[in-house]
Amino acid sequence: MYPDDTTKKVRAQVVTPIQIYLTAEVTLKRQGDRYAEVLYMAKKSRPNIRKLNKDEYVELNTGEIKRFKQSDGKMRETLRHTFRELKGLIRSNFSADDPSQKFVTLTYRENMTDPERLLKDFKAFWMRLQRSHKRWPMKYIAVAEPQGRGAWHMHVMIKSDEPGLWIDKDKLKELWGHGRTEIEQLKSDDVGNYYVAYFTSLAAEIDGGEVDPLKPTNKAYVKGGRLQFYPKGFRFYRCSQSIRRPTQEEIEHWRVQDEYGKAKYKQAYELQRVEDDGGADDAINFIQREMYDKNLSPAD
Repeated sequence: MYPDDTTKKVRAQVVTPIQIYLTAEVTLKRQGDRYAEVLYMAKKSRPNIRKLNKDEYVELNTGEIKRFKQSDGKMRETLRHTFRELKGLIRSNFSADDPSQKFVTLTYRENMTDPERLLKDFKAFWMRLQRSHKRWPMKYIAVAEPQGRGAWHMHVMIKSDEPGLWIDKDKLKELWGHGRTEIEQLKSDDVGNYYVAYFTSLAAEIDGGEVDPLKPTNKAYVKGGRLQFYPKGFRFYRCSQSIRRPTQEEIEHWRVQDEYGKAKYKQAYELQRVEDDGGADDAINFIQREMYDKNLSPAD
């Protein structure tokens, strides 16, 4: 947003990713020992599009006429940020290679529709679980989720830094005490990508290896329709205080590629000022996100 025009609204327009200069400074977020996300931002000195009407624009460098992408809205953009944050937390802490790390689901016998009760019951359950497994100090990431009818349940990813964590399935049900429980080992080579899709929409449309949980597919129902059940300000997920957070640093782009190799996924968009009629005026910032995975082959 321009300093002398703070009343203007902005929207994000998806554009083609660029090849970032090797010497350019980027923000590197390390997600555990394997994954990393890069954020590159650049100010736009002049517009590269010209609006034709409220629905169409022309790209000045190619002459191609395109339609404006409709704004997703503040709530959907907030959700995308939350999902990216959750994915980074999962990648920084969990791996399907460790059989002692578990994925637990806690449900109710009755149609329990009170999210505050869910949080209270989960807190009591977690205290009982820790007391009964003192040998393994545990950490968690928990996601609260409503079913289509509004009944709440909790998904929990559990780990311990002490080796050999074991949780008996019958004991787990007893400690929960409100209904059915399920416990299984973590799945997928990329647990962050897999479980963010599971937690958010089950409509895991893959684009270049990354999940956009807000894009539906024709195979799965979309949990996004259940957002009506989340109270205003309700936290989609919560985690232990001791959980490992992604680290962040400013670094030259070539150093990222030297350590991680070729980017697994890229996404770019421009922030554009929005006029009163809904059309875009000009681009303000260019933003590009890149995801890296050390297990992939290095760059050519």
